[in-house]
Amino acid sequence: MKRIQVVAMLAGVMALSLALASSSAWAGQESKEHAVQTKVELPPAVAQAVKANCPGAEIAKVDVEKEAGFALYDIEFKAGRGEIEVAADGTVMDIATIVAMKDVPKPAADAILKVAAGATVGQVEKSEVRAEVKKAGEKGTIVKFSPSKYVYEAELVKGERKGEVQVAPDGTVVEEPKWRDEAKDKEKVTKGKEVEEKEEAEEKEEAAPAKPKPAVDLKILPPAVLNAFKAAYPKAVIRGASKETEKGVTYYEVESVDGKLNRDLLYTADGKAVEIEEAIAPGALPPAVLQALAKAYPGYKILKAEEMTKDGAKLFELSIQVKDKKMSATVDPSGKIIH
Repeated sequence: MKRIQVVAMLAGVMALSLALASSSAWAGQESKEHAVQTKVELPPAVAQAVKANCPGAEIAKVDVEKEAGFALYDIEFKAGRGEIEVAADGTVMDIATIVAMKDVPKPAADAILKVAAGATVGQVEKSEVRAEVKKAGEKGTIVKFSPSKYVYEAELVKGERKGEVQVAPDGTVVEEPKWRDEAKDKEKVTKGKEVEEKEEAEEKEEAAPAKPKPAVDLKILPPAVLNAFKAAYPKAVIRGASKETEKGVTYYEVESVDGKLNRDLLYTADGKAVEIEEAIAPGALPPAVLQALAKAYPGYKILKAEEMTKDGAKLFELSIQVKDKKMSATVDPSGKIIH
């Protein structure tokens, strides 16, 4: 019954009798800042199945899963009452109860200890499997078992590693333990939060009103450069000006804002624009560029995009994020990735 699916976390203590009376359960979905209350309806057939099989139990959590066209409700109870999985039509798929190791059949207990190989055995659940979904392509059917099948699932702990093993009553290992490192999991969660916080800070910084900048000293720009800029962009405002020398040639950089458009230009002393960089909306990028990015960086996200024209040739300079890693990419209009 351990599935990683869309989870509806119940908010607050709720007696099963109340849930059944309204055929619904309160659930909370975590956002970045606070829990948002939502209401998850339990179909009448599901509520009745829970009432009949687990009378008086209080719900702690509900997982809703879609499998081969069927909605399955995995309901976890409080106070160690275990869990139950019910299909939307009321078919009980599985009932799990927490048991002591001494109550596990000897062949199954021996198999658990053998697989544990020195690891600490934690909580043990006895699962009564009454039905399962048999898949046939995208669709499937619910197959009921008579008699029910039984499986014992034990949690194993070895240092920072945790795992689970499933064995049949006769000692057959149904599922070998899949070990996970708790320390690494925590580290991943921490890194994920750090990335989110950094992104939020950057978004707030971008959204915040721009602080007034000191007046730009335009004397640094030769008249030919200033005149060329004003002629080409009469409504633009110069936000910065500087000069640099490369291979004996002096260039003048002009940083400007034209409405909401950021534009940086590089001029020679005679007023010729040799390089132009303009901010561009990610959605305005050529389809070939977007397709190339999707192929080279699956799951990418564009953080910043600029269109650069240098010596008459056009390129797109991009700042992208893939998972938690940020990188830059330069792509030509045809979709060729330069670097």
